[in-house]
This record gives sequence, structure tokens and C-alpha cells, in this order.
Amino acid sequence: MARERYSASVVVRVAAALVAALSLVVGGLLVLTVVQVTRNQSRLENHLNPARVELGAVLALYVGQETGERGYILTGDRDFLDPYDAAAPRIERNLALLREQLSPAARAEVDVMTAAHAAWLEVAERELAAVRAGDRGEAIELVASGEGKRLFDGVRTAERAADEAIAAEQLDATQRADGLLRRLSILLAVTVALFLGAALLAAYGFRRTVLRPLTALGSASRAVAHGRLDQAVTVRGPREVESVAEDVDTMRRHLLDELDASRRAAEALALGEPAVAALEAALALPPFSGPGLSVTGEIASAEGVLAGDFLDVVELDDRQVAVVLGDVSGHGPAAALVGLRLKIAIAGALPRDGLAAALPVVRTTLADDTETFVTLLVAVVDVGADTLSYVNAGHPPPLVVRAEGVDPLEPTGPLVSPVLGDATWDVATVPFGPGERLVAFSDGVLEARDSRGREFGAEGVRAAMRSDAPAHVVRELRSAVRDHEVAPRDDVTILVAGR
Repeated sequence: MARERYSASVVVRVAAALVAALSLVVGGLLVLTVVQVTRNQSRLENHLNPARVELGAVLALYVGQETGERGYILTGDRDFLDPYDAAAPRIERNLALLREQLSPAARAEVDVMTAAHAAWLEVAERELAAVRAGDRGEAIELVASGEGKRLFDGVRTAERAADEAIAAEQLDATQRADGLLRRLSILLAVTVALFLGAALLAAYGFRRTVLRPLTALGSASRAVAHGRLDQAVTVRGPREVESVAEDVDTMRRHLLDELDASRRAAEALALGEPAVAALEAALALPPFSGPGLSVTGEIASAEGVLAGDFLDVVELDDRQVAVVLGDVSGHGPAAALVGLRLKIAIAGALPRDGLAAALPVVRTTLADDTETFVTLLVAVVDVGADTLSYVNAGHPPPLVVRAEGVDPLEPTGPLVSPVLGDATWDVATVPFGPGERLVAFSDGVLEARDSRGREFGAEGVRAAMRSDAPAHVVRELRSAVRDHEVAPRDDVTILVAGR
């Protein structure tokens, strides 16, 4: 009786039933987890992330209204009211989109913000009414009372609370996604372990129940148990032995399927690497060579493959081309994402609003991140007029290289930061004719240090420029910095535009 209970066929049937049941359970958990991951990612990408962008846009419109209203009261110039009047319908549209994307808790914070804005509008309208009635003194008294400022500070406070509520939901969704991914990994490991355990159990059963004449079956089973999954189990012998051999071979195929599934899962996890490469490419300079102008640039990050610097070239029309070099504070993925946002914002603003609008757009884009600052060079080369117009926001002075010498382009204003809300930047114009080159670089070039602590400096830059072709200048300057520097301390970025 005991022998019948532990026969090979019984062991295989029981093991197969357990494997099938566990496969169904684990498979169901895998499907459920994948569905939850998909829903969580969809909520992040389609609701929470756009919601923070919309909220930032609403705050920018609020600030535009407050600035326009204050400018009109102080100057009486009707042009200051254009942003005030134009913002209202845009605010309503953005708020409508925002409310569709939020949970009830975050929506309640947005309602508090809109109520605070409505209270400020009442005071603003009283101040504007006094100016329109010709009683500027009353309007100034109303402003001096500080009620409008206090109410608008309340608007900012409410906006921060709404942003924190959305950020908390983003963090919760991200943590939930991480937990689900960990569960996926555990389930995959459990699946492989179950099948390997089943293989070992079958091998143990074979050794106990199969006699010497059936050594071939034991040998084949041990081969499977030791990972030789490419060898089919085809044993000739009694009906039970053949049946067990078929079951073992079925199990072998299942193991191959599960190993293939594990391999595909590992490859899916590795897909993050192309995303990093895509972000790195998005920050880099797109290839450009047009009539009368050639532009080349390179970014070498201080940490990993992602830098806080970014480059861009934007064709404004058939004779004007803008080049951009920006340096975001910090390094790594966080700074790279900020750099990508700024690059997109500048590329959108330049063709629409011109060179003077580039830096205010950057400051608006950084409005929600008061700890981040940017140094920035934006230059527009006019190949028809042979000129170069530029704004330099606290960036190391780039060099215009001419036959008669080298001229630095000094800053035309401070670096860009949300805390410098009153900062302005001048637009300067210099001659830029055929044969001349613009050489721009980040502070990582100037501050590269050798083993004795000596900086590469502006003299090192000038000494490294021995060629005329932009691509050669970039390569020579990058090589000189690499040879000088002991260990990378900051992102090294170089841009050269040649006529």
C-alpha cells in the first residue's frame, strides 16, 4: 500500500496539480498587479503631472494680473491692464481642466485658492475704479493700506497648499507604483522557485520509485534538475515510466517558458536606459548647418550621463538663428529635467516673442522652484545684417573671435531665479561678420582644476582655440579641459557658432 501511494505516477500527478494551481494563483496575481501598475501610471501621467503644470500656469496668470493692476495704478498706462483683462478667460479654462484632473481633497485646496483670488479681485477692482474715476490719490491710499497685498499673499499661500496636496498625491502614487513593481519582482521569483522546486521534487520521486532497469529515466530527470533544459526527455519502458517521462518533458517546457518570461521581464526593466539616453539627447545641441552659419556643441556631465546644462539652436527665419546655452544649478537627473523644461520654454518663446522675452519665460518656468537658479546665454545671429544680439544672464562671458582679437560678451543682467522677481536683462548687439566665431562655455570649463588646484580659466580657453572650424574648436577645447582636470567637478558644456 505504501509503495502504491508513493509510486512515480502518483507523485507526478500530485506535483502537476500543485504546479497548475500555483500557476493559476501566481498568474492571477501577476495580471492583477500589472493592471494596478498600469492604472497607477495612467493616473500619474494623465492627471497628477498635468495638474501641477496647470496649477503653475494659473499662478502665473494670477501674478500677471497682480503685476498689471499694480503697474496701471502707479503709471496710469492702460497697456498695463492688458494682462489683467486677458487673464480671466484663460484662468477659467485652466481651472476647469485642473478640477477634472484632481481628487476631491486636492480640488478643495484649489477651491480655497480660487476663493482667495476672488477676494483679491474685489479689492483690485476698487483700486482700479478709483483710478478710472480720476481719483489716483484714493487708489494709492487703498494700495498703501496693504489689503490687496495681504489678500494676494493669501492667494500664493493657497496655491502652495494646493501644489503640496497634488505633490503628496504624486508621491503616494509613485510609492504605490514602487510597491507594485516590487511585488511583480517577488511574484516572478516565486514562480521560478515553484517550478524549480517541482523539478527537484520530481527528481527525488524518480530516484525512490524507479528501479535499475529505468536508469535512463533517472538520468534524464537529473539532467533537467541540473538545468539541461535543451535536452528532451524521451524514455522507453513501462507505461508508467513513459507517462512520467512525458510529464517531466512537459515540466521542462514550462520551465523554458518561465525562464523566457523572466528574461523578457528583465529586458523590460532595462528599458529605463533608453529613456535616460533620450533625455540626454534632448538636452544636447541638435545638428545645424545653415547658409552662412555653422553651430556645434557638446555636453559632458559631471554625474553619470545626465547634466544640468542644455544647448539649443532655433531658426527664427531665413536669416536669423538663435543659439542657447543654459546651466541649471545642481547635477544629475533632477537638474536635467529642469534643463529640458527650460529648453522647451525658450524654444517656444523665441519665435513668438523675440530675444527680450526669453529670460522672463525662464523665470516664469522656475516659479515653483525657488531653490533653483540658472545662468543663461541666448544669442541671435543675423546673417543678413552681420550682427549678433544677445542676453547674458550671469553666464561666464562668451568670446567673439575675430581676426583682430577676442572680445568677451559680458553679462547684461543677473542670473535667473524666481527669488529675483524684479530683475531685468538688456539686449546687446555687436558686429558678427563672415569668418568670425562665437565661443560659449559653462563655468565647468573655467573652474576645472589641475592637481595643484589651478583653474583652467579664460586664458586656458583662449590658448585652446587653434582652429577655425566650430567642430574642431569644440573638440580641442574639450580635450584641453580633460587634460587639465584631475576629477570632474561640474558639467562641461561648449558651444561654437561660426560664420
